[in-house]
Amino acid sequence: MTPIASEAARAPGADQHQLQRVLRGLRLLTVPLPYLSGLAARVRVALDDRVPTMGVFASGRLVVNPAFAERLKENELIFVLAHELLHLALRTHDRARGSAHLEFNYAHDYIINDILRVELGAAEIPAGGLDMPGASKKSAEEIVLDMRRNAADMPSKTAVFGGQETTVGRVFGPRGRGGAGAEGGEPGDAGDVLDTQREKDMFPDDVAAQAEAVARIKEAASSSLAMARAVGALRGLRGDAPGAVNQVVTALRGIYRTPWEVALQRWMESVAPGERTFVRASRRGADREDVVLPGRRRQGWMLNVIVDTSGSMADEIPRALGAIADFSESVAVDQVRLLQCDVAVTSDELLAPSELSEFQVSGYGGSDLTPAMERLAADPQVRAAAIITDGEIEYPKEPMPYSVLWVLPPGRSGAFNPPYGRVVVMDTEQGAR
Repeated sequence: MTPIASEAARAPGADQHQLQRVLRGLRLLTVPLPYLSGLAARVRVALDDRVPTMGVFASGRLVVNPAFAERLKENELIFVLAHELLHLALRTHDRARGSAHLEFNYAHDYIINDILRVELGAAEIPAGGLDMPGASKKSAEEIVLDMRRNAADMPSKTAVFGGQETTVGRVFGPRGRGGAGAEGGEPGDAGDVLDTQREKDMFPDDVAAQAEAVARIKEAASSSLAMARAVGALRGLRGDAPGAVNQVVTALRGIYRTPWEVALQRWMESVAPGERTFVRASRRGADREDVVLPGRRRQGWMLNVIVDTSGSMADEIPRALGAIADFSESVAVDQVRLLQCDVAVTSDELLAPSELSEFQVSGYGGSDLTPAMERLAADPQVRAAAIITDGEIEYPKEPMPYSVLWVLPPGRSGAFNPPYGRVVVMDTEQGAR
């Protein structure tokens, strides 16, 4: 493993003894958690008393208050360091985009601490850290929703580490959202997932190198998750897919039609408005003279598409959108209403089918698609919606007042069984069910 870098010379009041403890802790944590070795080797340690405890930037800069580190026993220090690396591995910085940043920080803190409780055999969470037994069995989005619904009663703390006992409502405000809440203080002091602007303010000499550092850490994070899956670690964790800030997706068009694409086309034809008529013969019968198939009277209509921005969908969204764009012309789709959703609708825009070939997707985290589906339900003009998802979602349990097609990536056919709608799996040997 390559040496772990440090920036002690820049840190106000740097304590060399604490720096060596931190560097040693990063090496030691790779024994019980080998899948974090790559990240442990790439983080840069900065001792700095401008943070109250410890935090990490998306660039991999790990900022440690030396007085906080001094209060921790060796096993506690290893726990907290592993906690920060798991924020990088689970891409908390990216997945928090589009939602309240500190809320998502807290949600991942609960999940990470529950993971490490088991993997490091901790009797309790060190440094008064956030504690929610069983959190690793939930997605971050579920925990955020719980915090918002039960803000007044749900126990929490004023900070990720070293915080005082309080409620979610007093941290985030009465509806579980926002910043410092009724407890006061700076929101950045409560969390340990530190944002890019704060890094620029604290380390202005390194601004030019931040983007390159972020890219290196994202690569290491992807490798860490792949290794964790290979060794059977992080079992039962939901919502752990790596995210991306934004991606310009180029839809894949014009390729051969697999069974799932045929099923997609049949669904689109079945929900298209307008009756069948022999006035306009179907082009599907153009190669035959003995049979004339009825065509559909041209009547422009809007197709609604909901995109689940989960990380595992990154490679599949272009395929699905490409197929939708290809078939839209044949069923006279004039416009596509495209909604992106994580725990809220982050984008709701109208596009021409041709514009699906390139657009910007934000998020790539977990999802609760309820807000997007309910928004469409409130529109009496909505007849049908195609939902591109990996199935690791929350959604309304009651049927929607419109036709639903669930479009899933390969290998998910048995894992997702909604009580309504049709399911299409993007396998080459499988259609709809």
